[in-house]
Amino acid sequence: MELARRIREHRERLGMSQGELAKAVFVTRNTIGNWEADRTYPDVQSLLLLSELFGVSIDALARDDAHDRREALEAGAKRMSRLGVVMATFGLACVAWVVGGIVLDLDLVLIAAPAAALLVPAMVAAFLIDKMRHDNQLFAYQAVEAYLAGEDPEVGCRYNQRAGEHWVARRIVQTIVAVLIGLCCGWGAASIISKLLGA
Repeated sequence: MELARRIREHRERLGMSQGELAKAVFVTRNTIGNWEADRTYPDVQSLLLLSELFGVSIDALARDDAHDRREALEAGAKRMSRLGVVMATFGLACVAWVVGGIVLDLDLVLIAAPAAALLVPAMVAAFLIDKMRHDNQLFAYQAVEAYLAGEDPEVGCRYNQRAGEHWVARRIVQTIVAVLIGLCCGWGAASIISKLLGA
């Protein structure tokens, strides 16, 4: 898209670094890098600040990009939705297999091996969704919701930027906590089912 090239050209014309431009329009340096690499698109507020800073109209800055941006948003939203379906389908199949295996009193290996095979695609889909969220700077729920609707997710707004602080570290902690809770719930459910069947 042309907008990425125009932002870089105007920034260089003013002799600004990515960090200086980021401070001027109240976003992170990483956000400017993503704009210039055409990975993400500025929201309306950021476009307004850029046009004022560069001394050009928003139309001149973003000309010919609206249609391309809309198509990119729609394609990304469809991909994220498909990955969500894959994640939910394989995740539920894994849970159903484990519960069915416990009810049928199958050997642990017969339960664990197929469960792991079903869990892997769900985890890969979840990882790809998280990567899309990170690459598109969709940290807040509102940004993800707008993205899935094919609308401008306004990644430069305060609540999204705030949600993006330490995002990777928070995701790692959330994953570890979810795994521990899942193990505890699974262990408890297995014990309850075994007692019910044994009684």
